[in-house]
Amino acid sequence: MSNTCRKFFNRRAKLMASVVGVGLWLTLAATGESFAVGCENGPGIVWPPNLADAPATDEREILKLIHRFHWALDDHKMMQLEGLFADNVTYELCNAVGDQLQKTTGKDQLGVYLKTYFNELTFRGTQTRHIASNTLLNFVGAGNIQAKTTVVVTLQHPDIETPVLDYTAVLRSVFTTDGTIWKFSQMTLILDGPKLELRAR
Repeated sequence: MSNTCRKFFNRRAKLMASVVGVGLWLTLAATGESFAVGCENGPGIVWPPNLADAPATDEREILKLIHRFHWALDDHKMMQLEGLFADNVTYELCNAVGDQLQKTTGKDQLGVYLKTYFNELTFRGTQTRHIASNTLLNFVGAGNIQAKTTVVVTLQHPDIETPVLDYTAVLRSVFTTDGTIWKFSQMTLILDGPKLELRAR
């Protein structure tokens, strides 16, 4: 094998190895079989069930929360997550066929999960970019808003020149407020890939 070919395959191997982990750091499953439990807010559920307009001030706050969450993921900063989640927040990660890949319950458990994610990114020297768009809101009533958002995530590894696509997904959220501050109370991230398996995050 020529030196040029060897360098190409070594680089590809490093790229694939760096993708395995977190980010969402997804890899193709070794088989098509899945033993995951069913997703509670799965892709077969119409979400949100309605599209009632939220008050303009509340809509701005919700959009700001979504953007603050994704910036915290990209900056790898736990402190930027402060004040974003209700104490009883649930987080669910699912694939396109409705398998639940991950679930956390409560703000503390979600914090541990995200801290592991941040540490892995920092260790690998990888920069994520979460691009959130096409958010639709449903005003359920005072103190309750549902939303869905398109999410595209890229990874910039230190040993490659341009970022690579990590995954695309839909983020389904529920927001609640005590009358003053809106917070995430439920989050379901549904990946577009049907045969993807979570490694860490």
